[in-house]
Amino acid sequence: MVEAVKFFKHLCFIRDPWLVLRIFKGYFNTLVLKKNVLRSIELAITYNCQARCHKCYALHLNDPSKETLTLAQIEDLIDQACRLGLIHVNITGGEPLLNPDLPEIIRICSSRHLIVSVVTNGMLLTQELVRRMKDAGLNTIQISLDSASGDVHNRLRGMPGCYERIMMSIEWFKKNNINVCFSTVLSPESTSNSGEMKNLLELAKKTKTFLLICDSASIGGWAGQPDKMFSCQERDSILKELMLHPHARHHSMYNFRLSPGCPAGIEKIYITAYGDVTPCDLIHDTFGNVLKEPLSSIHKRLSQDERFKAKSSQCIRYLDEA
Repeated sequence: MVEAVKFFKHLCFIRDPWLVLRIFKGYFNTLVLKKNVLRSIELAITYNCQARCHKCYALHLNDPSKETLTLAQIEDLIDQACRLGLIHVNITGGEPLLNPDLPEIIRICSSRHLIVSVVTNGMLLTQELVRRMKDAGLNTIQISLDSASGDVHNRLRGMPGCYERIMMSIEWFKKNNINVCFSTVLSPESTSNSGEMKNLLELAKKTKTFLLICDSASIGGWAGQPDKMFSCQERDSILKELMLHPHARHHSMYNFRLSPGCPAGIEKIYITAYGDVTPCDLIHDTFGNVLKEPLSSIHKRLSQDERFKAKSSQCIRYLDEA
């Protein structure tokens, strides 16, 4: 019942009839025709960032020797993905607001009748930028939030005033009818454990927003630190309790299969700022580059990989646990 309520709350932010048609087509192709449909892309558009987060998953992806995707290349990529069934693009980084082309990238996606979300640390948000993103077609803003305490959040981000800027921006987005979602990481650390998640959920309730609870991983700033991850059993037990909260969200909640499960490699992929394609933002195995071959070929390769074609209900990072 709780999941159904959350689902219908999100429907109010979908106002494009062509998008609704694309969504129903995705369900039909998946459930009836048994096709592997690409539902969502996590698209990095820069790895520049003014924050200094100790757990940044993208820390080791930054390569100054490489050129980031151009607008024309992004437009071609989105067109290719649309032919594979795409309905959602999550624009990420680094800090995507540092890319001056962000409004145009949003427009490219929204003009293809897609749900468009942007992940940001919030520091560069202004009322004018919010309006420009709205005019370009932004549907959802995901604001990274590490703690319900302003002092703790600012310290973890290394950015004084960041928490205050985030709180100020919430009303700007609501005035523009943009869905607001806090994004945070669940881990064994005291600043991101289940207790802190509950504090953040109460903040989400107070501000009438959502909280996207993301999994931790031994990559990026936490590379080589498996103690930053819960065991599968611990993670599932904690999530089961947290997801009862009406403001809690998780990336595995909704998919074209009509059942919770890991979307990596089949329904959802991650594309780096340089065009490399990986199964998700927490699994950095590269399966190809969109500048060197068609996205359809790369997606097919992913779909044939033993780890993903089984369409596990569990994140494959836990499948080898004893």
